[in-house]
Amino acid sequence: MIAGELVGRWRLTAWTATDEAGAVTMPFGDDPQGCLVYTSGGWMTGQIAKADRRELSTSVALGGTESERAEAYSTYVAYCGEYRLEGDTVVHVLRMSVFPNWVGSEQRRSVEISGDRLVLRTPPTPVGEQILVNRLHWIRAE
Repeated sequence: MIAGELVGRWRLTAWTATDEAGAVTMPFGDDPQGCLVYTSGGWMTGQIAKADRRELSTSVALGGTESERAEAYSTYVAYCGEYRLEGDTVVHVLRMSVFPNWVGSEQRRSVEISGDRLVLRTPPTPVGEQILVNRLHWIRAE
């Protein structure tokens, strides 16, 4: 794969999670929102949100009740950092993340590009009692 194929802005069209039995779920529903950007200088940023997230009861970004903040946190994924290609895998080297445990980690995603479509696939990942493979489907926005 050529890094230039990834460079640009991508819009999320679907997020699926498949378990070992082949059952497919959609973690953020039928209409997840998302933006993924790869720069030619080797930087990336990605954000994914569940559609129609509820507003908090405050106009202060760091305010709201504990349960409102928990719901907001659990319906949003965001991180940024450098990236590099290793064959058909993109490695995101995280510098910031809404999930603090990922800061400093490397997140590996297999890459499939076909025309203006991109699919990023996680390795099998333990989530509670299950092992899931997540597939994030993107369309080129620019």
